[in-house]
Amino acid sequence: MPATLAGGTAVGGSLVWTNTAALAAAVATDVAIGTAAYGAYSTYQQGKYQEDLYKDQAGQSIQEAEQIQEASQYEERESRVEGRKLKARQFLQFAKGGVVPGTGTPLLVGEETATSIERDVQKQKYGYGLEGERKYFEADLYKKKGKAASRAARWSAGTSLLTGAYRTASIYR
Repeated sequence: MPATLAGGTAVGGSLVWTNTAALAAAVATDVAIGTAAYGAYSTYQQGKYQEDLYKDQAGQSIQEAEQIQEASQYEERESRVEGRKLKARQFLQFAKGGVVPGTGTPLLVGEETATSIERDVQKQKYGYGLEGERKYFEADLYKKKGKAASRAARWSAGTSLLTGAYRTASIYR
């Protein structure tokens, strides 16, 4: 004897639908559940992709900050070398002119040159330092954006599932 189940009859291991309204409800349920699941999964994957993208951008910003630090150190060394060369040329010019270096005006000129060189080096370090800190801040911001994107995607995926559950439940009202 065939068993009757929710508008269908079980015949030989298969379910034969005798009630078209029940068939339509079953198909609508399957579609609603599938759509909700696919939407939730897609949203979650998109959030993970965004998080990975932001992590990559953060890594790039950190790498740029490290390059800026290296450039700063290089520029500082070069500026100090050029400063020593300038002081040596000044010393040589005073000596050629018969003036005793290290006394009077030559001493003042040498001190002013040294002060000027150090001031320029410090300005360069400050500028590079600001740029490097900006890159580190940018990296931190990218990391936070990635976490926020992932979190928002999880919430959105959950909302999709709840909406799908509500639609599925409303089919059988």
